[in-house]
Amino acid sequence: MKVKYGVACAGLVAAFSATPDAKAEPMTHDGFYLSIEAGLGYLSASAESAFGDESISSSTFSSALLLGGTVGPVAIGGGFTYDYGFSPSYEVNGQEVEAEDVTMSLIGIGAFADYYVDPTGGLHFLGFLGWGGLERSYQGDSGGSDPTGMLVTLGGGYDWWMSDEWSIGPLARFTYAPLSYNDIDVPAWNFSVVADFKFH
Repeated sequence: MKVKYGVACAGLVAAFSATPDAKAEPMTHDGFYLSIEAGLGYLSASAESAFGDESISSSTFSSALLLGGTVGPVAIGGGFTYDYGFSPSYEVNGQEVEAEDVTMSLIGIGAFADYYVDPTGGLHFLGFLGWGGLERSYQGDSGGSDPTGMLVTLGGGYDWWMSDEWSIGPLARFTYAPLSYNDIDVPAWNFSVVADFKFH
């Protein structure tokens, strides 16, 4: 699957150029922003094809890397999300079909905004908008066409300070991606709860 690296690069350039001040107050969400996420979730996608109503779902390892800067109470920038399905189940017309050695992953590349209700506190709300792609593989061979399209993520969480600039906390996020390929709609969604490691 061809990933649009140009979108990611443009988002990261915009993130750094938008940073108004490199200085950061201790235990205050300001200045440079780095978020590293890792956790677990659930991914599902469906389609209507010549075979009938198809669906594939899986538990996921969910992760993200976001980079940016801060304008007022809002951090803005760019990055990517990655949800890897490690145990997919596959159904056709409601009947489960054996799917050994099958994997799938949902990739998102785009821009984000992370709003802190109180810059010295931990409650925050995240929005992410960009390009998404659903990659499916059998025995390590992806091949074929992969659904692509818009991807949007909304989330909320709370951070606790570990030092003057580092914090950690849970983040719950929901992703919806109305993907398609060869004129076939393949809507996908993912819900995950991740640990959010942050330098901000």
